[in-house]
Amino acid sequence: MTGAGDRPVLVIGAGPTGLAAALELARRGRPVRIVDKDATRSQHSKAIGVNARTLELLEPSGTTERLLARGLRLRRLNFRSDRHLLATIELGRIAHRYNFMLALLQAETERILEQRLAEHGTTVEWSTELRGLEAGPDQVRAKLLTGGKERIVEAPYLVGADGAHSAVRHALGLPFRGETDPAEWWLVDVRMDWPFEAEALNLFARPASVLGVIPIEPGLFRLVSNGPEPLELLPAGSTVHGEVWRSAFRISYRQVDDYRAGRVFLAGDAAHVHSPVGARGMNLGIEDGTMLARKLAEGGLETYSAERHPLGARVIRQTHALTRLMTARHPIARFLRDRLFAQVIGPSATLQRALVRRIMGLA
Repeated sequence: MTGAGDRPVLVIGAGPTGLAAALELARRGRPVRIVDKDATRSQHSKAIGVNARTLELLEPSGTTERLLARGLRLRRLNFRSDRHLLATIELGRIAHRYNFMLALLQAETERILEQRLAEHGTTVEWSTELRGLEAGPDQVRAKLLTGGKERIVEAPYLVGADGAHSAVRHALGLPFRGETDPAEWWLVDVRMDWPFEAEALNLFARPASVLGVIPIEPGLFRLVSNGPEPLELLPAGSTVHGEVWRSAFRISYRQVDDYRAGRVFLAGDAAHVHSPVGARGMNLGIEDGTMLARKLAEGGLETYSAERHPLGARVIRQTHALTRLMTARHPIARFLRDRLFAQVIGPSATLQRALVRRIMGLA
């Protein structure tokens, strides 16, 4: 008779969170099966920043060196009020081997994770949709639809890593408490000539909007903005040669009460969503998936939610506060924000180190 430890853990969702969980299980010799309702990996990238904590976690699987070979190392973060530089946050202030933010399109990060997973003998089962589940005391029974046919798959554990609209979370009937900001934001990837240094992320705070400009690779940049037309917010000296991709979104701040329901676990956006300001989303999901996989392989599952939920809640609070700060519209609030960056954070090495450690996922 096959024991629970011999049957594959079932991972729903082949984004960064699910791939990280499956890869960590596979490299530890734990059978794993990963499925995704989409026909193939998305070529569009919402996330582009890989932080130090993620690079640490992916080292044992041999993924980090491949990410480093493909990404661009961003070494500073500039806060500007229009064109006036208020403060420069030096990411290299922390004593860490990865004292930079790695700019790499999410699609490329996923490609590398999927490649490493395949090298460990597990391939993603695409076009496979979760249609229901039953979580019993000894196993999980999942109803999967693939090729127009439904079948029942039994697994000792199921990992829901299927994003903000998680079918796993809906099947469990878990509330996703929080709020959605009605303001519309834009992601736009452009090829352009840029008047500032190539190894820095620039954040422009304007009277009615905010614009983030992130280098991805030479000549390719990501614009993030709540302005009606991000390209019109670019500083003088920017020459756009072509738009590659754009997408509109609204920021939600939501979290489930418990990341575990019996033998079913939630990770990444299925468990928590928040503002992209601070570049924590994909990184926090990869950390969820990796830490859950370690507990599935080594034991300690009873502590997963107790450890991950407070961290998710803290990131939600921090990103919400930072987003409100950067999008302040009242003249007095903008004045105080600019003074905070220029006269408090900018000159203080201690505050900068504390801020960088949070950005890098190390605190």
